[in-house]
Amino acid sequence: MAETVSVRIDKSELKEINEISKLEKKTKSSVLREVLEKGIKEKKLELALEKFRKNEATAWKAARMADIPLTVFMDILVQRGIDFHYGVKELKEDFEGLI
Repeated sequence: MAETVSVRIDKSELKEINEISKLEKKTKSSVLREVLEKGIKEKKLELALEKFRKNEATAWKAARMADIPLTVFMDILVQRGIDFHYGVKELKEDFEGLI
């Protein structure tokens, strides 16, 4: 069930939302929902990448955190030049997560 939330945004951001709304012939509300959804996905990915970089999560756990397949997460690591540190400890953690 959807819930109404009030948020203050800068005039420049509102202008951008209005422009997108006109270009796509959508309501401001639908544009805002789409932008919020994309922002949430990006934020989850950034958090997962940070946890992985700090060795606080294995690749598998970070991929789950970001709500993406492990293969996609690994592709992102390559694209961003992030070292894939994976040893016996991480392998054990991943296997425990599967059981």
